[in-house]
Amino acid sequence: MSRPVLAICDTESRYCGRLDEYLRKNLNLSFDIHAFTQVKSLEEFAGKNLISLLVIAQSAVQELKTRVSESGIKNILILDEELSVIREDDGLPEEGLLGEVNAEHISKFSPASEIVCHILDLCVKSPDDFENVGIRRGDGKGTVIGLYSPIARCGQTALALKMCEELSKHGKTLLLNFDNFSPLPMILGSHTEGDITDLLYYSECEKSRFCIYLEKIKQSIGGFDYIPPAATAMQIKEIDNERLRSLIKLIFEECGYENVVLDLSDLPSGLFDILRFCNKVFTITGKTKAEIYKLRRYEEVLSQNGYEDICASGIKVSIPDGAGDMELSECARKLLYAEEI
Repeated sequence: MSRPVLAICDTESRYCGRLDEYLRKNLNLSFDIHAFTQVKSLEEFAGKNLISLLVIAQSAVQELKTRVSESGIKNILILDEELSVIREDDGLPEEGLLGEVNAEHISKFSPASEIVCHILDLCVKSPDDFENVGIRRGDGKGTVIGLYSPIARCGQTALALKMCEELSKHGKTLLLNFDNFSPLPMILGSHTEGDITDLLYYSECEKSRFCIYLEKIKQSIGGFDYIPPAATAMQIKEIDNERLRSLIKLIFEECGYENVVLDLSDLPSGLFDILRFCNKVFTITGKTKAEIYKLRRYEEVLSQNGYEDICASGIKVSIPDGAGDMELSECARKLLYAEEI
């Protein structure tokens, strides 16, 4: 099965080379990427190959002699070189060359990360033109690590982040958080249009776009990726055990992840079954009488409902008061090493 072709064309060789290098490193989709610094070479290539997406400088478009719609190019992203904003009704000089091809514009001076986002948007909008594109697939096997404690504000999310940092040194790692009104996006300083509920929709209804959409909404920090959490308790409750298991299976099989870390709360429906599904479960303990009581009651409820195995196999973690980044990193490293993860 051949991979979709992404072609880059800019007569400014330094810019073309840097963009080519950036896309190869940061566009985690299975494109066959070709870069051209001469328009004639691009035209010869297009005459023999189908190009799913052409990323081309505006000046290079004006040098084209062949009508784009007749040259085997499906989509085109034009890198505008003018500093002024170009309106759709301005009558672009390259207009006659584009024909019916789906063409969009972005400033050539935009950060390379924005160009990647624009490419992902095009893939989502026209999935039929990128039918075979995907992320590096895995063997479907991976490690699911769950963190859950009945004790509030115990440092669970902070430890989950440090575990992800450590795991990412040895394999592709994804974090899923299930806090109600989670502050995680604020803590990590990120913003995205989608969250885990959108990813679930694509996993269940539009699998052909799943990998592309995951790439679009994921955020990366500290060597690992994370999907922004659902906004409300009602949305989190709709993510039950079966839906979450199917999502994780798809993440392992289609997207090449080796570790998924679940930062859990009381809200996902079927929490105990989710914990049973995990390869390892870490529970942060407390020190006060109220915290010790909560933990004991939690274990009693597990046993009363037939989940004794979670109690038996769970790993209890005590985080020192006022632990900083270095202490948390060391704690995460020791825990993962001790459990041979």
